[in-house]
Amino acid sequence: MNEQPYPFDEAWKASVDRSGLEWMAYCETANLVKRYIRTRLQEGKDVAVEEFEATCELYAKQAQGAARVARIREQFQLIWTHEREALKARVLEEDALPKAA
Repeated sequence: MNEQPYPFDEAWKASVDRSGLEWMAYCETANLVKRYIRTRLQEGKDVAVEEFEATCELYAKQAQGAARVARIREQFQLIWTHEREALKARVLEEDALPKAA
């Protein structure tokens, strides 16, 4: 199997321009993965999938929507495969923090 290296590895994260479009696109998708994980833990896989699909449908209606959704779907799979456990730990940590009044 010819597996490509993970494009969002630690070296990439250390070197990418944090104000650039590439970083913002990664963050957008990573946040969608976190939201998917949170919803999946709280309400189940079916609700999480429905929420993700509804988000993609909404984005698809915007300018450049088809390209954005295609990128999100591709990056979502990559991030899910390579960072799921770390993001799940972060979600659990965030949800355990006391909320500000």
